[in-house]
Amino acid sequence: MRVLAIGSSARLQALMRGIGQRWQPDLWEYPSKTSPGWKYYDIIVDLEADERPSPAFSAYSSALWVLSAVKKPLHQLLLSPAWALRCVGANLLPLFCERPLVEACALSDAAWERFQQWEPQSVRVPDRVGLVSARILCLILNEALLLKEEAQLSLETIDVAVKLGLNYPYTISEWGRAVGWRHVKEILLALQAEYGADVYPIASSLENLSLPS
Repeated sequence: MRVLAIGSSARLQALMRGIGQRWQPDLWEYPSKTSPGWKYYDIIVDLEADERPSPAFSAYSSALWVLSAVKKPLHQLLLSPAWALRCVGANLLPLFCERPLVEACALSDAAWERFQQWEPQSVRVPDRVGLVSARILCLILNEALLLKEEAQLSLETIDVAVKLGLNYPYTISEWGRAVGWRHVKEILLALQAEYGADVYPIASSLENLSLPS
């Protein structure tokens, strides 16, 4: 299979630290003034389809498109129901794309079967904001920050409690940096927009953490 991955330099680097080593894609840093030659590829992976308009919908190609669908569900990304036959959504955020198992969703069995034939190390999950693991992790990180503010604790204290008390592989700070605090905030904002601020209150300290360093 001929595979193309498109996205920013940082996202392409994260992909190649993980499942990109298995996929061995050609890399196309987006945006670019030159075309990668869409017709050549069987699989095209858009690492930032849930953050900006994807070239999927203007490119002439019969490829299967694998779209990042964490901040927006797949059904909101597609321009028409016809695209459900050749698109799947996946959690391709930093850290998550660095693990061997791919978490993905599909709106048609045909697209899912085509995807899983190419990527058998995958699990099908519901088409929802955050999918499964990113949604759960973001809520854990946000809850830790809410506790920090409520109890007037330092983030270092929370980190020690999480690492020693829960035996987590990462501290809250390490997890946030690995995924990217900006991504955490944007997933939480998407959940808040869908379910309401009462259901998903967001820690105020997340604002400063999500700023570019």
